[in-house]
Parts: sequence; structure tokens; C-alpha cells
Amino acid sequence: MGRNLVMVIGLAIVFAVVLQSLPLAGLPTAAAQANPEATGESESSQDNLFIFTTVDDFEKGETDGTLVIDSGNGAIVLQDGASLGTYVSPVVETKPFEYMVLSWNADTPQSSYIEIEGKVRVGDEWTDWLSWGRWSTSAFTVNDRKTLPGSGGDDETDHPLAMVSIDELIVKGQSGETANAFQYRLCLHAADNPRENQGTTPKVRLVASTLKNTLPGQAITKKYPDDADDLAKFEKDLDVPCYSQMVRDYKIANSICSPTSVSMLLSYYGIDISPEEAAWDVYDDEAGIFGNWAFNVAAAASYGFVSYVDYVVPEEGSDPWHYVKQQIALDRPVIVSVRYKNPSIPGDMPPVEGVPIDSTEGHLVLVRGFTWKDGVEYVIVNDPAAPDNETVRREYRADQFFDAWVKSAAYIIYKDEDEIDEIYAPIPVSADLVSEGRTKDGYYKLRLVADGQNVNVNSANFRSVVLSYNGGVSTPFVLKSSSEAPDVLLVSVQSEPGTYTFTFIGKNKDKYKAEVTLPLEEAGSGILLTVILVIVAAIVIVVFMRTSKKRAVSANR
Repeated sequence: MGRNLVMVIGLAIVFAVVLQSLPLAGLPTAAAQANPEATGESESSQDNLFIFTTVDDFEKGETDGTLVIDSGNGAIVLQDGASLGTYVSPVVETKPFEYMVLSWNADTPQSSYIEIEGKVRVGDEWTDWLSWGRWSTSAFTVNDRKTLPGSGGDDETDHPLAMVSIDELIVKGQSGETANAFQYRLCLHAADNPRENQGTTPKVRLVASTLKNTLPGQAITKKYPDDADDLAKFEKDLDVPCYSQMVRDYKIANSICSPTSVSMLLSYYGIDISPEEAAWDVYDDEAGIFGNWAFNVAAAASYGFVSYVDYVVPEEGSDPWHYVKQQIALDRPVIVSVRYKNPSIPGDMPPVEGVPIDSTEGHLVLVRGFTWKDGVEYVIVNDPAAPDNETVRREYRADQFFDAWVKSAAYIIYKDEDEIDEIYAPIPVSADLVSEGRTKDGYYKLRLVADGQNVNVNSANFRSVVLSYNGGVSTPFVLKSSSEAPDVLLVSVQSEPGTYTFTFIGKNKDKYKAEVTLPLEEAGSGILLTVILVIVAAIVIVVFMRTSKKRAVSANR
């Protein structure tokens, strides 16, 4: 009997171990995270657009503590050991203009930043240097104070001849005053707390200036060669993901049309970024807005793209959408700034049939293609103001939508393999979610740990949190507070089994990504499961042995 008991227990333990090694329902394994990659592609200038991106372009300017290097097409960096340096462009003579937007592509190691300034010549007189603000993909220190990227303050943006209104320089005057030249200046500040292997110097790899004149007979229009492709009947629809701003983080949903459009465009190129993450990437802390044009393209560029603002003014009588069609033909979506109203709403804003809201004074949408129906041309857009993801894709009459494109501004964003060389994309830090048991009211307590340090999870520390279930489209996640567990992530124990990936977006532009597979195997449950399996296996073996013994006795009879 003793020998049989030992054999039974031994077989039961082996059987239980084998069962535990098999995948059990409700206990899936965690999936690995992937890091996004990106590249870009270059383009030439027109009369209204000046792009500085090559070594030859940058070497025409003046350096002080900076130098021009052969990185990508060319770049401006700090000299070795310098904590501060400036670069001043040559004077650029232009056609008369009333409006100018500067945009830039810069790689900024953590805690480094750049300042961007411009000045214009009105008649024979120059303005002072006027600020487009301070830019970085992280928080940085100014005068011993932690600072976030923001446009210029009032004292840095105004002059009797011109002013910078957040992202756009406007020539002042009531008598048709225009500017006829410009310069730009960059100030590079080294990182004082970079991430490992990032270095300390910012790297500016592109500066663009786009000009516009609305005075009669003085428009600065796009020019095309005589043998340019005829795109009058052009039809194409790019497969761009559809994100509605209206179903995103309720605290900011009504204000994030621009970063939602940027998020759709980057997702089209394979960058995994939610509208919330894009929103806080582009946020202008000085103005308190998500729609700063220059900041939106700078944020897109930080993921490894060529990105700039362009005024697109067609020649009189030409196809008004020709320039955008050229981009679509190259498989590049374009983001445009519009103002419109539903035709049923009174007012003097441009009416557009089929829009998802009553009206908007300023709105950014993504153009993904063109089509014709019954002899009428339509622009195919992803309009983030739609009430849900399923209705974001829309078709607007091309003539109506061109009238809505009042400011003629566009974000041009694309890949250029030759331009990109060692970027510092603001991707989240990989972190872990460590179980600390359950609350009394049925929530898992998950501690966020990054680089071996605990990170407090609460609304005071994070601006937004998004989650993705089993690798699907991300959705906003509302943090639950609890006096029982004030600084941990609380997730319901009733959650569907699967892998949950959380992205935490901090108030100082710090970002973390961590995942957890539910349900959790809590402390003690593995031992209990083993004991249960041993008992069950023992019972099965005993029953089997007794049955076999009875059969043997019966056979001997």
C-alpha cells in the first residue's frame, strides 16, 4: 500500500506540472512592443516657398558657436562643448508679401531646445527679430525654471512694422504695405539631462519659409512647367486611417482637429501614435492651443519626416487643387486649414455640403484623394470633426471645399531617406505594470515602473492616458482615483481577457508605454492551482488503479 501511495503521488505531481505548462483559458501571454521607424523625401522651392536643408544652403549663413555638418542633406548643430550657439541666415530677397510662416525640422535630445526668430524688411526698414517661440520634444530649463515648448511672448512678437501672431507673421499697415525680404535666426541650447546615447546638441535639419500676398494683382502663386501632368480628371483615394477627435479624451476633444489629422497622417506612414499623444506633442504651452501650424509640422518632423507649412495659392484660371493632387499622386496625404458651415446655417462662412458640424471658424482636415461623380469633382477627406471613426471619411464638392480653404495653408509631410540621419523621436519609454493585488471594490492595483523607478499614476501627473486592446485602435482611458490606492493604475477585474497596452502622457512631455495581460495570476493562485491539480490527478489515478485491480481479480476468477 505504501509503495502504491508513493507512486500515485509521484504520477499526480508529474501530471499536474504538465497541465500547468499548457495554455489555460483566461491566462494569455503578453505580446512584445514594437518601436516605430520613419524616413522622408525632399522637394524643391517655388516663389512662395523657400526651403533650407542642404549643406550648401546652411553654409551661406553665419555661425556663432554652431557649425554646419554633413548629416542627411545637411544640418546645424552646436560646436563640441558649446552649451549655446546661434545661426543667422543670409538675407533672402522675395516678391512682395503680407504674411510669412517659418517652420523647422529639428531633432532635440531630452532637455535641449531651440529658439526660432525671423525678421522682415518693409520698404527699406527692417523689423527687430520676432519670435516663433521655443521648441523641443521634451521639457527644458530656462532661467532655472522647467519650461514647455511655446510660441513667443508679447514682448518678443510685436514691432511697429509687423507682428507674429503665434505662427504667422503679418505685415502691419492700412495702405498696402508689404515686405520684400526676410532672415531667420536659430538659437540652439544644449541638453543638461539627455537620455542615454542621445548626445547633447539639437540638430536643425530643415527651415522653411512660406509667403502669401492677398493684395489685388500681387498673389504669389504656384508655378508648374508647361509639360506638367494634366490632373484635371485625377482620381485616387489613399488608405488613411480614420480617427474622430470627438471620441478622444473628453478634456481636449473639441480642440484637437490639427493633431488628430497629424495622427492620421503619421499612422498612414506606419507610426503608431494616438490623437492624444500627437496633441500633447504639438501643444503650444504659451498660447494654450493645439493648432499652432509650425508646432504641428515640427512635431511630425520629430518622428523622422520632412515637414513644413506651405501657402498654396493657384494661378487664376488654373486647377485650384493641382498642387494637392500632385502630392496625392505621390501617395502623400495633405492637411489643410479651412473654415466652413453647413449650408442650412445662416452666416457668411463658405458653405460645404455634408460637413459633420454646423460651422467652424478654423479647422484642420486631411485630404486623402479625389473622385468624380455625375460630372462633379469631389475632394475625399478625413474630417476629424465627424462624430465617430466610421464617418470620418467624407466627400466634399471640390469647388465648395476650395472656397473653404480660406487661408490657403497646408501641412506638407513626407518621407525622405536622404534627409534623415539619427533622429530622437519622442517615443514613450518602455515600462512595466507590476501587480500589487486588488482593491476591496474589485480593481487590480498595477504599479507603473520605469527604469527601476516607481511612477505615480494620477491625473496630477498625466495629461492623458490611452489604451489599446489586443493591438487594436487606441481609445482614451480615464484614470480612477482611490484613497485605498492613490498612485497606481486601477483596472477592473471584470475586464475582458487579453493584452492591454497603456500609453501614459505626462505633464512634462514624459511618456511611458506598458502592457498587461488579464486576468492576472495573483500571488498564491499558482500554488493553489498546483494543489488542486495534484488532488484531481491523484483521484483519477487511484480510481484507475482500483478499476484495473478489480478487472485483474475478475480475470483470475
